[in-house]
Amino acid sequence: MLLGGIFDYDNKKERLEEVNLELEDSAVWDDPEKAQALGKERSALENVVSTIDLLSSGLSDAADLLEMANEEGDEESVAAIQSDLAAYAQKVEALEFRR
Repeated sequence: MLLGGIFDYDNKKERLEEVNLELEDSAVWDDPEKAQALGKERSALENVVSTIDLLSSGLSDAADLLEMANEEGDEESVAAIQSDLAAYAQKVEALEFRR
């Protein structure tokens, strides 16, 4: 995974699955503090995992689109892809800040 290393993507994704399983257990709701802590952890993990998934997919799509745009000499598409890449860079910066 391109961005997974510094953001510990694999471990966060695995932990997200574990937290979701814990929250599905009705017994966890007997301890409201634990349930609340798991809910907060899930939210934080979902934010990182979904952002990295979005970036990975977006970068892959951008690479394909850029290749097609270059072959066709489509400058408008190239400019749009550059704009998308700038938005992705901002998302990475936000992840780095939270890390």
